[in-house]
Order: sequence, then C-alpha cells, then structure tokens
Amino acid sequence: MVHLARKVLKNSIYNSSSVFISKFGGLIFTIILARLLLPELFGVYHLALAVGLMLLTFTDLGINGTLIRYVSHAVGKNDEDLASSYFRYLFKLKFILVFLSSLSLILLANPLALHLFHKPDLSLPLQIVGIFLFFQSFLDFVEAGFISMQRFAYSTIRHIVYEGLRLILVPALILLGFSVFGALAGLSISTAATLLVLTYFLLKNYPFLLKGKTVKIERRRILKFLSYMTIGSISGVFFAYVDSIMLGIFMPVEYVGFYRAGYNIVFAFAGLVSIAGVLFPVFTQLEGDELENAFKKVFKYSSILSFPSAFGLLFIAEPVIRVVYGIDYLPAVLPTYILSLLIIIAPLDFFGTLFNAKEKPEYPAKLIIISSTLNTILNYFLILQFGMAGAAVATVISRYFNITSLGFLSRKVLNVFPSLDTIYKPLFSSSVMVLFFYLVPRPNTILIGLGEILMATIIYISVMFSMRGIEKEDIKYLGVIVGQEERLIKAYNFAKSELGRGNKRNKEKK
Repeated sequence: MVHLARKVLKNSIYNSSSVFISKFGGLIFTIILARLLLPELFGVYHLALAVGLMLLTFTDLGINGTLIRYVSHAVGKNDEDLASSYFRYLFKLKFILVFLSSLSLILLANPLALHLFHKPDLSLPLQIVGIFLFFQSFLDFVEAGFISMQRFAYSTIRHIVYEGLRLILVPALILLGFSVFGALAGLSISTAATLLVLTYFLLKNYPFLLKGKTVKIERRRILKFLSYMTIGSISGVFFAYVDSIMLGIFMPVEYVGFYRAGYNIVFAFAGLVSIAGVLFPVFTQLEGDELENAFKKVFKYSSILSFPSAFGLLFIAEPVIRVVYGIDYLPAVLPTYILSLLIIIAPLDFFGTLFNAKEKPEYPAKLIIISSTLNTILNYFLILQFGMAGAAVATVISRYFNITSLGFLSRKVLNVFPSLDTIYKPLFSSSVMVLFFYLVPRPNTILIGLGEILMATIIYISVMFSMRGIEKEDIKYLGVIVGQEERLIKAYNFAKSELGRGNKRNKEKK
C-alpha cells in the first residue's frame, strides 16, 4: 500500500505541476488576451473556441479514456504486445474521427456563423478552430498514451511547451494586427509544435506501442466500453460548454467573454485540488479494501484543499477580477461568486473515475446524459431570465445533481464512499474561516489582502487540527510516502509541545 501511495504521490506531484503550469499559464494567457482583445472580441474568441471544443468530443468519443483503461491494464500484466494492439486499433479509430470532424467544422463554419449565431464575423475564427481541432485531438491522444504508462512527467512537458509557445505567439500575432484570427492561429501553431515534441518522446521511449507484435484483442468488449465512454464524453463536453454556447445565442457576444473570464478563474482553483486523472490508471489495478482505502485517503486530502479554496474565492473574486482582467470585466464577478461552489465538489470527480476504471462506464454515462439535459433546460430558462447569473446557477445545480447521484451509485455498486467526517470537518473549518473574512475590513492594498489570506489559512488549519480533521496519522502517512516520517513526526510533536507551553504560560499570566 505504501508503494502504491508513493506512486500516486509521485504522479500527483507531476499532475499538480501540470495543472499548475496549465492553470497559471492559462490564467496569464487569458489576462493578456482579455486585455488585448477587450470584451467583444474576447467573446468572439471564446465562442469560436467553445464550438470547437464541443466538436472535440466527436474526435474522441471516449477513445482517450478507453486507451488509458486497456493499455494500462495490459502494461500492468507486462503484456507489451497486447498494449500495442490496443494502441494501434484505437489510433485508427481516432484518425477517422479527427479527419471527419475537423473537415466538417471548416466546411460548416459559414452557415453556423450566419444562421445559428447570427454573427458573420465568427466564420473565419471557426475555420481556424477546425485546424486547431485536428492537432489538439492527436495531442490529447498521445498524452493519453503516456498516462496509460503512468508517466505523468510528459504531461508536465506538454504544458510547459504549449503554454510557453502560446504566450509568445498569440500576443505577437494580435499586436501585428491579426486580432481574433491571430489568436486562434497562434493557438493552432502552438498545439502542432507541442504534438511534435510529445510524439518524439513517445516514439523514443515506448516504440513497442507502434511496433509491437499484433495479437488478437476483444474488440466487442472494447467497443462496448467505448460506447458508454462515447456517451459520457459527448454529454460531458456538451455539459461544459452549453452555457457559453447558449449565452452566445441569446445574449450579446461580450457576455460570453465576461462569463468565461469568471469560469476560467474558478476552474483554475478547481484543477489544483482535483487529481482524478492521476488515479484512473492506478484504480484499474486495485480491488476490494485497497481500492476503498486509496479512495478515502485521496478524497480526504483533496477535501482539505477544496472547501477553503471555494469559500475563500467568494471573498477575493472581485479584487482578483479587478486586478487580473481590469475594470472592464467587473460584470464577471457575479457568475464567479456562483461558480465558486463547484470547487467544493472537485474531489468528487473520483466517482466517475472509479466507475470507468472498474469497467462500468454505463453509470456515469447515463447520469451525464440526464445532467446535461437538466443543464440545457435550466440554461434556456435561467439565461433568458437572469443572463450570466442564470447560466452559472444552471451549471452549479446540474453538476451537483450529477456528482451526488454518482456518489449514491458508488456506494451501492462499488461499496466505495468517503467518510462523512471528511466532508463536514473541512466544511465547518471553512465556515470559521469565512467568519474571519466577514469580520475583518476589506483590504485596500494587495499586501494587506495577502496578510488576511495568510491569517485565514492559519485559522482554517488550526480548526482542522482541533477537530481532528488533520491528525498525527495523516502526517505519519505522508512521511512514510515521502520517506521522511521521522522528521515530520518530530516536527508535529515539537509544534504540539510548543503550543502546550504557550497555553500554560497564558494561564499562568492570567
């Protein structure tokens, strides 16, 4: 179990690095883009990209997840020929879907811009997104190959290369006068170059994936799994972008820019506390008590981060948007407040990962269809009534419905469910932290704001210790994983003794 924990920690570090680079780089990129394009053109950019990312689903149809499931399973059995056969079979399916989807968007760009969105200026951006779609689809596939080998370091390399290139190319093309076209062209070039880098490493380190001996695979079994992954994949991406698409249909395009500005901040926070992707190849190799224990441990530590992140964002959303995007984007504050509630359920992404890893994708697939339908209906009525706030409310309600339903199914089908104290303890501690934010005055400088955040963090950790939400066992467990148990336990005991002496001195003074 300790060996497994070390592997998960190592992968989590790489994953967290990837997420940090991706989210931080993405945030910097978004800030630059938002300031260069201003709300209206920023909205056009995101609307075109949302259409492309929805279509990205049809270039995948669950193939990436299926690749991770079956290749990692074959590698776990030390069967390279079987892993190679899975990889090549799924690559052929991928190529057909990518070619058809990219070509369709390029050909249909003009009708979509004119007749669906009633925005002629959207035509050329949609065509460029069709090219971006081609490279992005294969980039995701190659990265899935590395994930199936549990080599998350290459995900970090991907994001370093990609973020670096787009931070250079996109602003340069915009400043040269190419506007939205330049932004999307720079994005496409960055994606293509990153794909070349990752492909080189894949061929160099795992040549057997493309050159191994062909063996017979259970295609019917794969296609059954793939069919459910397809349903979940289509519904999931539709779920993620239907709010932006419907905002673009029913409201002026700048509102898409405002909404996505807030959305990007929220999911930058959520990405840092969710490591479900790391656990997919690991969960495929676990059963019984090991699976349940691994799930509970990771859920506990993710919850410790997610609750204070969500509650804290409620108080810093306005100054963050003001500093990050500028006063032109202050309408993004309200949807950011509402969407911040999604950070709380970020760790619960594990439920979907569990079902997929245990070859039961039908459960999350069916639920995501129901949730996506609910999301679409709510978006239609709430956007017409409340605009961006309505879109945010619709997204929060439908995502909470999806996650809680998956949780009940996980308990019933897999007998895996987190302990309730891993939910209510960080919830209560976060509430105390919120009370502190409420009582202290609003900061008028960045330095004071950082000081208040530091104090709030100390208060949260102190309350968690007092409620035994963080215990000596957790520090010991972490110490075993990183090989520094003794030093961490000494640090814990020293801190505890110092706290005891401090309390004793205070009593003597009184």
